[in-house]
Amino acid sequence: MKLMKSLTALVLVISLMLPVQFADAISKGKPDPNAPSGTWYVGEDPAPKTGQPILFVHGLTGSASTWFEPNDMFQQARDAGHPTAFINLYPDKSNWDNGAMLAEKLAEMHAHFGEKIIVVGHSKGGVDTQTALYHNNAERYVSKVITLGTPHHGSQLANLAYSNWAGWLAAIIGMRSEGTDSLQTGTMAHFRSITDPLVTQQTVPTSTLSGKSIGSFGSALWFGGIYLNAYGANDGSVTVDSSRLSYAPEFASLSLDHFAINQGHLVFPHLRNQLANAKTDVATERSIAETGTIVRGGEFLGAGDQPFFIEEGVNSIAVSILASEELTSAELIAPSGQSHAVKTVQAEHENSLFNGAVAHHFEVNSPESGEWTIQMKHKDGASYLAVAALEGGVTSAIQTVAGTIASNFDAKAIDLNNTSYTVYVNDREVSSDQPVTSAKLFSLPAEPNTSQTITVDIEGKTMAGEAFERTIITHQYIDKNGNVFE
Repeated sequence: MKLMKSLTALVLVISLMLPVQFADAISKGKPDPNAPSGTWYVGEDPAPKTGQPILFVHGLTGSASTWFEPNDMFQQARDAGHPTAFINLYPDKSNWDNGAMLAEKLAEMHAHFGEKIIVVGHSKGGVDTQTALYHNNAERYVSKVITLGTPHHGSQLANLAYSNWAGWLAAIIGMRSEGTDSLQTGTMAHFRSITDPLVTQQTVPTSTLSGKSIGSFGSALWFGGIYLNAYGANDGSVTVDSSRLSYAPEFASLSLDHFAINQGHLVFPHLRNQLANAKTDVATERSIAETGTIVRGGEFLGAGDQPFFIEEGVNSIAVSILASEELTSAELIAPSGQSHAVKTVQAEHENSLFNGAVAHHFEVNSPESGEWTIQMKHKDGASYLAVAALEGGVTSAIQTVAGTIASNFDAKAIDLNNTSYTVYVNDREVSSDQPVTSAKLFSLPAEPNTSQTITVDIEGKTMAGEAFERTIITHQYIDKNGNVFE
């Protein structure tokens, strides 16, 4: 009996010393996007192996197959001598869920490769990676992190998805998810506050790459890019400023959009120096466009009209309608009665925050002042989100105040006695037709453990007596101690 116990113990010790196998979690070959979350893949071995293994992490709504055809990132990395790995994380879960899963899988990959791993994260994949390293004890498995167009400070498009006006469309196409919510700007400000202090000189080095092209008129990212122009240069999904970290060198800022910034032949040549530990910082200038927005939304049966006002001095307007179905017809009617037909119609990209919507785009230079109307028709009716981006006019006279849910108004351009605002928190109206002053608009009570997406609709008159409108959408997260993050 004692001998049998001794042999059993010896077998157990020997088995623990043997290489660990992860047959249930690891596969080889082209990834299956429908495989269970947590499934990871090893690419074909490079010949010869000359570099460290690289794990590629996808973004929101993506999968391990993101890095394969039509993308050639896998081929580029293999040809450069790097063993590769790819993983299916949750496509719509928060960074906390994905970070915990990724940390567990990084341990498995480290055991498989027998060395530390370089992680390349696209979009939200960079946030998921930081969550794995700093909040789930996975730093020990990683030698370097490279992020591609990652919204380290959140995305204003995520705020838009949770705004009061987007509720109609969200109920139809399901664009609200834990993953989208985790990328709202206030939520990410809180994440930065508890993550960045963990970064030290001994921390895994991180570098970033940003994109600054939204593509051509009507392209898949054009809608997002036009909306984000009010916040600076962007790639149609994430602003350049949001993609940067104060402690991480930016090694390239490329004229690519958010869906091109992870394409191997376009990006891997820029990754080579980072993989070889070369220093190639780029200048980090900030650029803000003079763009204001008007956001509206709703639903209609058969036919629907959406009016809005444009003041004198607006140089151009770009109008996008995101609808639950392709509209039978869509026209933009000027105050004079002139009709502007829709210029492009395109379904939102499958990896877009607004996947499932159909985008209808208009563009007008030197628009008339007065009341404009979007006229829409669909035989069964539809839900819609309409966004007008305006350059010029009173845009520069409305300055959003950092740290407040409000703006300052230039009394030389705006008639403060005839201008008011309405505030919505999430989908609930909390204040209606309040007069503006030159001070901040509105303060919300800091309710602990809340996520508040704030929509502020401003309607008023210029000093010349013309009607104007603007919409400000922002987000704040309040932690359990009542601290507010914006």
